[in-house]
Amino acid sequence: TKKGRMPSLERFIYDFLDQITKDDLRIMEKYECELDDIETKILNEEEGVSLGRVNDIRSDIRYLRIHYEQLMDLGQELEENENNFFKQENLRYFRLFLDRMARLHDTSTSLRDYTMQLRDLYKAHLDIKQNRIMTVLTVVTTIFLPLTLIAGWYGMNFRYMPELEWKWGYPVVIAVCVAIVGLSLLFFKKKKWL
Repeated sequence: TKKGRMPSLERFIYDFLDQITKDDLRIMEKYECELDDIETKILNEEEGVSLGRVNDIRSDIRYLRIHYEQLMDLGQELEENENNFFKQENLRYFRLFLDRMARLHDTSTSLRDYTMQLRDLYKAHLDIKQNRIMTVLTVVTTIFLPLTLIAGWYGMNFRYMPELEWKWGYPVVIAVCVAIVGLSLLFFKKKKWL
């Protein structure tokens, strides 16, 4: 598909190897955009975000990295020109190819690191959600603990409990329970746990 001014075997090999990876940068840019969208969804705490797609992308990138490493090995073998099969002035094509493969390898490595960061970010947001849930459960438990104690005391049905004979005993117990709940809520709001 390419016609050079001075065709050579080295240039042909370079063009052939270049065709193998010609769309790879565009593929990695597409992956990066997709990962950016996933990151935005995680940060906005949108529902339905799963790590399945991130793992798929990470797996694809791993294969690309292996592919680039193999192509870099091939390029180094060609550039070495052990048997002087290639012309010295045309070995620059193999250097160009090696440089391009190194850049693609670096890009794939940074994308792989990005997927790892997204996994960590997702796990951190899950931990934050679980901490919020645990905080609410702790607050509810703390509020109902004294109420449970009061219910336990008055559920024992002892004969000589002074409040049982007192006509204001029931309203006072209700007022004490409401006061406990109110004071607990104020305390937790002041501590910013609610």
